[in-house]
Amino acid sequence: MATTILTPAENRFLQLSQPALQLTELTRVMPLLRDHPTIKDSSDFLSRSTRQLLLDQRVNWLVQGSDVWKLLARLPYAINASDRRADWHHCALCHKPVRYEYHVVLRTDGHEILVGSECVKKFMSDEMQYLMTITTEDNFHAVAQYDDLTAQYPQVPEILWDQKALPHLPQQHRRRQHWVKNGTKTTVTSYLKHRQQTLPETQLSPYLAEYTQLQAVDRQMAERQQVQQQHAVQQQAQLAEKEAAAAWQAADQAQLTAEQQLRASTSYQTYLQAVAALMVQHLPLPQFKQRLRGITMPPALGQLVNSYQLGVMATEFARAGQITATRLQIVPRYLVADLNRFSRQLAAQRQRDWDDDVFNAALGFELTADQRRQRLTQLRDCWEGRQLSDACYATLLRLRESWQQSPVIPATWPEKLRQAFQVRLAEQPATGWVPAKKNHVTPSQLRQLITSQADFATVVAQYHRLYALPTATEAVTLSALHRYYLVKADQRAGRAKATAKLVTELLKETVDD
Repeated sequence: MATTILTPAENRFLQLSQPALQLTELTRVMPLLRDHPTIKDSSDFLSRSTRQLLLDQRVNWLVQGSDVWKLLARLPYAINASDRRADWHHCALCHKPVRYEYHVVLRTDGHEILVGSECVKKFMSDEMQYLMTITTEDNFHAVAQYDDLTAQYPQVPEILWDQKALPHLPQQHRRRQHWVKNGTKTTVTSYLKHRQQTLPETQLSPYLAEYTQLQAVDRQMAERQQVQQQHAVQQQAQLAEKEAAAAWQAADQAQLTAEQQLRASTSYQTYLQAVAALMVQHLPLPQFKQRLRGITMPPALGQLVNSYQLGVMATEFARAGQITATRLQIVPRYLVADLNRFSRQLAAQRQRDWDDDVFNAALGFELTADQRRQRLTQLRDCWEGRQLSDACYATLLRLRESWQQSPVIPATWPEKLRQAFQVRLAEQPATGWVPAKKNHVTPSQLRQLITSQADFATVVAQYHRLYALPTATEAVTLSALHRYYLVKADQRAGRAKATAKLVTELLKETVDD
């Protein structure tokens, strides 16, 4: 069964009260109330939000509406002289004919309506019902006298009818408040029951004085509670601020830890080195992205950078020789810095290797003309080689022969190439030519040494002729070469297992000692 949310009488009461209430939500639904006298929860014209609004606010609106009406002082009520119901006037709220007419007026604009006794009891305030009883039973002029009294003592309605008066009054003062209310009501009732012109000033005076003191106590408690609430709010704010700071610190620490773990991981280092190796090749952007798809990205890194951003960095590196990624604000700065460092180091190493190879092809190695041309052509095909002009390569091809007549670096060469040759020429002996030594060696380059030479001593000599590595790296490299030749010798002699077993025993004894 459908439930009625708003009866016709309640609807009309809200419509008549609305000008004095001026409630935004009530004003918004007023057209709906005018079009539909009865509103039920099943009404199809109700939206879900309007239905919920009426359910939530109906009682509150009716209570507020009861306070905006008062009995008309000059004619609070009248009794229809006719015994015929057809001659009676209708109640403005329930539309029923009423013989006992109560005239009520809107406090804000003086709009008058006629209301029956039952609707007065149902819709009007306790104050109006109180005055209605005295007016009909004792004194027709009670409303006018009440208006005179409240004009002189405006605190009287607050004392008698405001249930929320003195909200901050301590409990120990509530008995005083009850004494004030009861004494005031008794005095006002006695005054209203009889027609009189003199206000009961003497009788009201002790109650009003006491109420003034209670108001002062209420204000003091309100101020004290406000200070306490402000202090509590400040403490909560400080606590929330500390908690937020701790949360931010924990988040920052967690982010820093995750960042450190990521940067220290082998997968991160391997991936960035592989990407840097692509960048230093200065490939066209489509080719760079195609090659990039073949490199496995660590899952944690996939949340920080994508192929578009890496393409922007590759373009910037090709143009400027470094990566700042100022356009890519969301890419972590440490990632940009690491990739920039890897790329610059690898680019510098590639350039040094190319300078070594060009020097060796032009001067350092004993080559035939065809061999020299072949090597320089290979070097010219890489990105570093494409930076030189045809004239440079022409002079490089003839440099070894022309050096006998004019040992001078051509002035037409680019400055970087001239500097590279000057550095390597400074390391040449007084007579003869030696190759420019590289500062690193790869396994494939070592494999070329050992496959072309018969014995370890010859390989070591050739190694020292071509490479000059840092001391620690060179020790590891020579140790690996030596072990390689020992292992090969054991394999050829068929003693590999026996040798390995004996070495294991020797190492075991060393550990035991």
